[in-house]
Amino acid sequence: MTDRLRDRGERALLEAIRRLIPRGRGVRLGPGDDAAVLAPVRSPLLLTTDAMVERVHFRSRWLSPRDLGRRAFEVSASDVAAMGGRVVAAVLALTAPPTLPVASLRAMMAGVRDGACAAGGALVGGNLASGSDLSLTLTVLGTAASRPVTRAGARAGDQLFVTGTLGGAGLGLRSLMGARSISGAATAVGRWRRPRARLRAGAALARHGVAVAMIDLSDGLLIDADRLCAASGVAARIDADRLPLARPLRDLAPARARELALAGGEDYELLFAVRPARVATLYAARAALGCQVTRVGEVVAGRGVTVLAGGRVIAAGAAFGYEHFRRSPRRRRRTETA
Repeated sequence: MTDRLRDRGERALLEAIRRLIPRGRGVRLGPGDDAAVLAPVRSPLLLTTDAMVERVHFRSRWLSPRDLGRRAFEVSASDVAAMGGRVVAAVLALTAPPTLPVASLRAMMAGVRDGACAAGGALVGGNLASGSDLSLTLTVLGTAASRPVTRAGARAGDQLFVTGTLGGAGLGLRSLMGARSISGAATAVGRWRRPRARLRAGAALARHGVAVAMIDLSDGLLIDADRLCAASGVAARIDADRLPLARPLRDLAPARARELALAGGEDYELLFAVRPARVATLYAARAALGCQVTRVGEVVAGRGVTVLAGGRVIAAGAAFGYEHFRRSPRRRRRTETA
């Protein structure tokens, strides 16, 4: 007989969760009291939160409970990576239906714990509540080694780079949602299920003084590039021919692969601006980043994002990608016809 949350009650469940969580570095008091107690730090503090809600961000059948917990952590930690920081601690507010198996709850918590420990931080507390849908809200506390890297430091003439590859997670999500079978679907689904925040790369970019503006790619390269540009008061030109496509995209029609790389979303890579005089420093520091970096465009005067392919404009105006509360994803004002 399956042991479910309704068979245990909140108090017993919290005690079971506490036994899963080790005390991290700098944690004076972890789960079990009214609040966690952390050792003071002298560095600037970074605080971010993100939610994963069933039927909005995921379906339970799409991934294992442990992958779900780890994914929830990585999605939130990605914001710390985008500011060049390191993770100190995390708290989780979890809402779950009473019918959820206790084993699934344990696996989710283990996934969050794994992510926090891998990032050098600790899960230090949270909240457990009963509700109709599964929901995980992760709040992550981080520190910046010196001055945090924000979205607002880019200026005309800067070069735009991305870490890793693009479009794999978007393709994986579409496969999970029932898109026709494609070559490499299993790899793409894995990219969606198991993102990893670019904490090492973000910290190295900040430490070497390379990135002057940075953002993580959660909703798609174009819409996130537009956000960085809006914060900096500039525009961007993206060269679609230079996009680092995830391997499964290479079997798709070029236009489809390009669309996923530009607007697929959920890659959790980093987009960052570099002064021309610092590009050589970036390339010299690549080993410290732990991932590939690719120049994908440049910052120019103006507003918005323009995409070029083969030397001609294929998209211009408002960026497109995923936005909550819109009835459908934003679309291009001008699009290629082929």
